[in-house]
Amino acid sequence: MPAITPWENDEPQFALTDYDRSAECARKRLCSVCNRAMPQGPVWRVVGAAESAAIAEARAAGRPYRNLAPTLEGPGHRACMLYASMVCPYLARPNARRGMSAAEPDEMTAHVVRGAVRGALGAVVGFAEYEYAVTSSQVLFRFLDVVEFLPHDTADTHLDALRAELARTAK
Repeated sequence: MPAITPWENDEPQFALTDYDRSAECARKRLCSVCNRAMPQGPVWRVVGAAESAAIAEARAAGRPYRNLAPTLEGPGHRACMLYASMVCPYLARPNARRGMSAAEPDEMTAHVVRGAVRGALGAVVGFAEYEYAVTSSQVLFRFLDVVEFLPHDTADTHLDALRAELARTAK
């Protein structure tokens, strides 16, 4: 269960992000999945089809990629994001649909169409660094300088990379 997932009536609310938990992860440089410290250096996140396509296009053209529009999704360890890409139904498969139970959209989430399919490629992406802002109602992230780009149609593509990462970090 992601560290930033809120609970209601003893049930995780996967389509939502807990403000306090997300703010703590940002301020203390904690992984948004496992809630453990991330060392200085690259951080990872899982992106959907539109951002994956934008990153692929920038890399193919030899341009740097930066998500200038902030996102509510925080960073994590490489292994945690490889894992998240496989266990989150929406991130794992191109035909998966977003849940219908999320709260009313606001300016940050209005682009999220409930019930919409993920679409073609998703990706696990490593970034050299991230920035964050904790506002009175949201925690916003921007990611800078792609250092690793692992696209997938179905996330089980990352199973060998996850195994290798777990073996590497277990030492």
